[in-house]
Amino acid sequence: MASLLLEQQEKLRRVVDDWRLQSRDLLSDLHGSSGSFSSYNATSSSSDPIHLHVELTDDLEDLSSVIESDNAGVSKFLIALSHDCLEISRLSQLANKNLYQQLFLFGHRWGPQEVLLEGEPQKAFGESLSLFVQLYGIVDELTHVLVNLLQQLHAVYSNYDRSTRPMSSFKTINLRTVLESLGEGLSVLILLDEIVRQNGNIRSHISLFARMLSQVKIDVETFGIALDDLDFLDQVVENLQRLFTHGFFQRLVQADSPFSTRLTLVKSNRKLLDAFSSCFYDGCSETLLRLDSWKELPTDRLKIIYVLALFLFSLHASGEAPNKKLFKLLEDLLEKLPLIFVGGRKVLLFEILQTKYPPGLSAWVSTLEPSKDFNLIQKNFLIRLNELYLRDLEVIRDALSCWAVSFQSSIHPLTEVQNEEWLRLLLKQIMQGVILADRLHVLVVSMLDLHASLEVPLKRERVKSLCHMIVSLKVIGNIFQMRGSSIVQSFPHIMNIIQSDIEGLILPFKVKLQSELAKGTQASKLGLFNSLSRGGKDMDTKLMDSLSLVLVSLQMLGGGGSTKRQLIFSVAQDALQSIGHLDIDFLRTRRLMLKFRIISNFQSIVSESVDCSFLYWRREMAQTWLSMIYGDNSKATWIQFILDAFSDGLRLLKLCNVDKLTLKSYEQDIENALRNEIITPLCRDIEADLRLHVHSTHLKGSVFINPTKTGVRNLSWFVRMKPLRLPFKFIDVKLLVEVYLNFAFYGHSVMPNYDHKIYSEMRHLGELKYGLELDALHHLERSLCPEFDIGRIFKKLVMYSERYSYIILKQVLIENDFDGEEHGKHLRIISADHVASYITDHGLKPLSLVSDLVLDFLNRMLMNLNELLQHDTLVDLSMSNIGYGTLNFSLQQGDLRYALGKLSIGDIESLQLEQVQSIVTRIGNVLGLLRITAAGFSYYLRNNSWSQARYSSDMNFSECCKNLGFSDDAIVLGKVLDEALKNHRQDDIIKPLSFFISVTSQKLQNGSAGKFKDFFKVATAVIANMVESGVHKEKLLLREGASNSAFNFDGFAMGVAFVLKVLGQDGSFVELSWFDSAKKKLDAVLPEDVKRTSEKNMASGSGSSSFVLWRQSPSTSPEVNTNKGLNIRARYLNVLEHFECTLKIARTIMT
Repeated sequence: MASLLLEQQEKLRRVVDDWRLQSRDLLSDLHGSSGSFSSYNATSSSSDPIHLHVELTDDLEDLSSVIESDNAGVSKFLIALSHDCLEISRLSQLANKNLYQQLFLFGHRWGPQEVLLEGEPQKAFGESLSLFVQLYGIVDELTHVLVNLLQQLHAVYSNYDRSTRPMSSFKTINLRTVLESLGEGLSVLILLDEIVRQNGNIRSHISLFARMLSQVKIDVETFGIALDDLDFLDQVVENLQRLFTHGFFQRLVQADSPFSTRLTLVKSNRKLLDAFSSCFYDGCSETLLRLDSWKELPTDRLKIIYVLALFLFSLHASGEAPNKKLFKLLEDLLEKLPLIFVGGRKVLLFEILQTKYPPGLSAWVSTLEPSKDFNLIQKNFLIRLNELYLRDLEVIRDALSCWAVSFQSSIHPLTEVQNEEWLRLLLKQIMQGVILADRLHVLVVSMLDLHASLEVPLKRERVKSLCHMIVSLKVIGNIFQMRGSSIVQSFPHIMNIIQSDIEGLILPFKVKLQSELAKGTQASKLGLFNSLSRGGKDMDTKLMDSLSLVLVSLQMLGGGGSTKRQLIFSVAQDALQSIGHLDIDFLRTRRLMLKFRIISNFQSIVSESVDCSFLYWRREMAQTWLSMIYGDNSKATWIQFILDAFSDGLRLLKLCNVDKLTLKSYEQDIENALRNEIITPLCRDIEADLRLHVHSTHLKGSVFINPTKTGVRNLSWFVRMKPLRLPFKFIDVKLLVEVYLNFAFYGHSVMPNYDHKIYSEMRHLGELKYGLELDALHHLERSLCPEFDIGRIFKKLVMYSERYSYIILKQVLIENDFDGEEHGKHLRIISADHVASYITDHGLKPLSLVSDLVLDFLNRMLMNLNELLQHDTLVDLSMSNIGYGTLNFSLQQGDLRYALGKLSIGDIESLQLEQVQSIVTRIGNVLGLLRITAAGFSYYLRNNSWSQARYSSDMNFSECCKNLGFSDDAIVLGKVLDEALKNHRQDDIIKPLSFFISVTSQKLQNGSAGKFKDFFKVATAVIANMVESGVHKEKLLLREGASNSAFNFDGFAMGVAFVLKVLGQDGSFVELSWFDSAKKKLDAVLPEDVKRTSEKNMASGSGSSSFVLWRQSPSTSPEVNTNKGLNIRARYLNVLEHFECTLKIARTIMT
């Protein structure tokens, strides 16, 4: 039962995580379209919009106020050394963050053969001047700190036998933390020298910039630069040139260095030089034992650089070749680790030795094995990497699977956050994840770089394994991100556990020292044999110094665990070990503190380990890996991780401020790899699969084939993926496949037009097998109406506006049944699909005169309307407000005499009103045709969006010709095409209704607008006449049994709304409240049940919603009400409400 509950809990957790990720995607979509071609500044899938980063607080502002000790000598010793070490650590982190990668990519261009235009190097250096000013500041400050620390070390190693405390208590000096810190600072100078050596753009660009400044000085007035500013800039450039000429490390150790006088003492201190060699030997030996094993820590390879830099400095200081033991260790180091990676770029250790060794030791360097054939050393290293890969591959995969499952499934209630057992398990899992990520990172970057540099081809199985490693790195990063909140919540308790373990090793010795000192104090009171029993005053000094250092160590463990506290603690432990009085397990203490440092900085370490920006230099692997993924359906989920990995290179380029062309080219490379290796083959394979299934079914006939289980391959894995995220856009694979198939099936005649059954089967199979939502067939309507010609219709608007009626909600024109014989069975229609199909076959040229033809038709109809309104009868109608003023009812003889304009209107007046109705209705039908044409044009653009998107480009023809190196004549022709495309816009072919309203309104204002001033009153009379006619026609239809038939007012409503809008009488018509007045008089004689139905239908407001409710209301049939008069009244109300809703929709469209 317990196992079943745990299984259900795990399923629930996975569902919640999946929905949480989906909700994150939805929130991202709110900031921009998630379409395949939308530009969206998205981040990588491995990062949240709000990234949670934990960092230990640094509460040590002043070291002197924090290191509380009554022993002034111990306090002074710790403060002096710790301050310099902390400054070196800060400057080293600053260089790693702001200098290494930026200097590696300075002056980088997309093409290695790209020729820079004149002035571009100077411009690039000027734009990056702040980078070089920061470089100069860091190097200068670091050099002074190193010299100061060397002076401190010289004082310690030369005066330890004097009375100065705590050096007087030292048995053997072992300040390994301080020496490694010194090596860290020296390694910064060496790495900067190596970066400048590898990137020749730095010295060449600064030289060109200095030459430019000298030219500017000759003619300062022309450039408008202040002379003081120019002199200051020239001084900065001169200092940088001098710095680059001598080298950062060489500037520190050369004989004529400004620091040579201070370094002379160091060179004469033999004990200090021996300490340098000892630190190199111990640090290098320990690290080599852990190298390429599961005990290797993320900081080990950097420590190799630290101790190597210290070793090189000792060679310059002593001027002597190393002994055989160091020589053998150095050869082993160069064999096992000939290179390291800094900022994603390779740094060869032997080249560092060759460029940094003292000039007098050239013979010694030439005896090293790598000097004979360093390429052979690298090939041997690659062979050893391959052996390690074969040995550890399965182990890494198993360890990664176990870690991922255990790390994600370890969910505990908040009440157990402080449970020590669970915290230790979480601590172990974090360490395992950090080591796994670092191990994978080292293997991948080393193998890719060595295979490329040595030109050794990769086997296909090895390429697959490297792809799996890249995916594993991104998976580890995502897992740490998902568990970030729970880790941060438990983070202080985890740090307290490690601190408690270290305190457990030190605290007993505090009690021991205090008891010994208490005994010594009691014996001193007796004053008898004190010096004999306790070894004299030297022992008292050692005990007091040891106790002071223990108390300081415990004090550093009691705070938040910041970097300053960690370093002071390590220096205090080194001093305790140097005294040698206590039997503390310093090796275990050092290991626990190393674990403490890794855990306290695990987020930064994991971020650096899972960062795949090095793939920018191996971008050709994108096509290879994506092609391999496409060949295996089960690995479809890897695509997003591979894209994330290569997208890290974009972040690197943006960090280093490369030019826009380089950035755009790399974005294009990533997108092209995805399209060429995933999307294009997927579209073609799915199309071939659908065609093969449909054709095989037609050919084989009775042979049964299950289309969902047979075919080319099961490609549904790729179609059902979530939209792929790139930093610059989202790519919806399913949408692209749908657009491609719509274009392939319906954009051109890929199959006979008459065989629509095959099209339908393909569409249905695509939905069934792949879940694709394909467009409806567009050739079907054209086959039903083969003579359809939208251009001819617009040329004969007078005829078609009379023969067809506009349906406002259906967005179609339907042929009028004048004879009443068709009953809607064989009536022709004009819809947006017809227009889209016509444009696909004939193009847009037949529609080029649409606007002129429509304006001409409107002008003629308005002129006819104007002449008709001048008739004396209509003038009298408008003056007497017959439309609503004479509205009344008669119930005589059981019949309703609904006198909407009938009481005082004869046959002549009625005929003239019908003529007005005819003109306005034809205007509305043409405007409806215009809306249908615009909608068809939109359908056409949608159906052809794939072809347009495939060939879209930000560059115009002239720019493309220039970039491709075409002749000047071709560039001129490109400019002509650009200008022609700029002046010709397809969107202007189909004008909106607002255009016709504006043009017609201006023309009427300049002409006979005053003659239309009472049109809104005439319109009410026409409406009254139409309502009467509608009720009469409905009565005839009901007698014939057509109970669901209704009279169509849509064309007239569109025309009335248009004429009112262009005449500016829309507001006057509303103020009449004609419909409200008419409905009030009807309500006076209607029964309550009909009133409630009417109120319910109109409760939702106006416009299309009211129209829908009106359409849903049951029609009144003759059998419902026995009272004939009430039945007719309800029918009048029904028709009146229908007309009102239709007119509201038409007026809304006109706005």
